[in-house]
Amino acid sequence: MHHAITGNIGSGKTTVCRIFERMGIPVYYADAAAKRLMLEDGQLKDNLIATFGAETYLPDGNLNRKWLAEKAFSNDEALATLNGFVHPAVHQDAERWKVEHAAAPYTLYEAAIVFEIGAMSRFDQVIVIAAPEATRRERVIARDQTTPEAFAARAAKQWSDKKKEAAADHIIINDGQRLLLPQVLRLHRILSQGFNGHAVHP
Repeated sequence: MHHAITGNIGSGKTTVCRIFERMGIPVYYADAAAKRLMLEDGQLKDNLIATFGAETYLPDGNLNRKWLAEKAFSNDEALATLNGFVHPAVHQDAERWKVEHAAAPYTLYEAAIVFEIGAMSRFDQVIVIAAPEATRRERVIARDQTTPEAFAARAAKQWSDKKKEAAADHIIINDGQRLLLPQVLRLHRILSQGFNGHAVHP
């Protein structure tokens, strides 16, 4: 079984995924994979250079993140073009990764956007990490040393919390009040049901 784990910016997806990993569950981090593939995938690199210019890469071969961000996030069309290059490459890479981890009870695919790109059908179930917007804003400003305006601009490109939660198969609340570990353990037992023919009861 292959499940998506998603949530809006600052919800704490990585924190939750680290708990699953400590229980032996493989997690594919889509954002990290995208950054790696933009350096390693020749076709992807060619597409980025042809679209956004040779300045997309620094002389040492590393990605010029500032340049690409200025070009790709300048308008919705440019961002859609970037995503149109990156998301298929990540999907192919994730499919190879999934085969390599076929012996696991289940695997998780961590990504900020799943519903937004219509990728739900790729997964057996979708888990949403939820936290109040004010909490998420505080986390992101502290983590990224950014501004409330920058947070709002990034958050505006994602589905609302309410919309994501309504579409989720499972929700983990990471509001700083409710304990995370019991929620993750319970969900782990549910997702592990039937592995190797043995039901695991929550």
